[in-house]
Amino acid sequence: LVAGAQAPEALLAEFPSTRLPATNDLSAALVSHCAAQRCDVVFLDLFKGAIPADLGPALKQLRARGCRIVSIEALPGIEDAVDLVYWPSFRQPIRGSATSGAKAVSGWDCFLLNVPPAQRQPWTPGPQVLALTGGSDATHLGRSWPALLDQTLPAGSDLHWVTGPFAESPQLPAAPRLKFHQHIAPRGLGALMARMQYAITVYGVSFYELLYLGIPTVVFSPYGQKDAAELAAIAAAGVAIVARDERDATLKLCELMSNPTLAARLSRTARDTIVQPDGARLAQEIKTLLGATP
Repeated sequence: LVAGAQAPEALLAEFPSTRLPATNDLSAALVSHCAAQRCDVVFLDLFKGAIPADLGPALKQLRARGCRIVSIEALPGIEDAVDLVYWPSFRQPIRGSATSGAKAVSGWDCFLLNVPPAQRQPWTPGPQVLALTGGSDATHLGRSWPALLDQTLPAGSDLHWVTGPFAESPQLPAAPRLKFHQHIAPRGLGALMARMQYAITVYGVSFYELLYLGIPTVVFSPYGQKDAAELAAIAAAGVAIVARDERDATLKLCELMSNPTLAARLSRTARDTIVQPDGARLAQEIKTLLGATP
């Protein structure tokens, strides 16, 4: 049951699904749909601003019928109507993570990443560098960062710049000293990531895909202190190099590219930390949930 206008048609075509027009009552449609399909488990992955005011009573009605409720991240204000809160993260946020008795699960084995295990290969040195700014490049790194990377990275580097589907076109150097390769809104980054020897990226889901693949990575957040706690924990875990901003990240990437021993250690640590990102932990939690007494 898919609500909203943003769900991609190509993705929906791969799964049995029912689209709910944005004007419909989500709570009522959910109750009706689950009754017709005799659902045992309902998964909810809702944006905070898209949670209907009457969703809590609807979920309690489903639970009264024996249906289990699983939310991906918390549903603020109605946690008492949920059986399991699943955080696809290595840590639960300090704020907004109350679950009012519902079981909450998080950890390095809780990610839900779209990277085939076959793309995971031992790391070797090389010139291929991947730069990621996120799907929208909300802070407009594409306006100045390509020139900085071109001026700073070692000669002979091949720089692969990914322009996200909602990002403006980057301002690439007119006469670059490095080899530039622009990838415009690729569908899935796993195959491209697997070809890289190094990566430099803003903090986000793609960062964890890089870790799973064992790509030595420099990461930073352009959003002030928003991701400070996560980045501090990442630095402590030794899975990547954490930088303050794009300038600091560029310098640290240069240092990393000159230190293959450090790069190899980061790769090993990252691969040993994220071993199973394919939803196996979620599947196990669901089995446990279905086996529990209501």
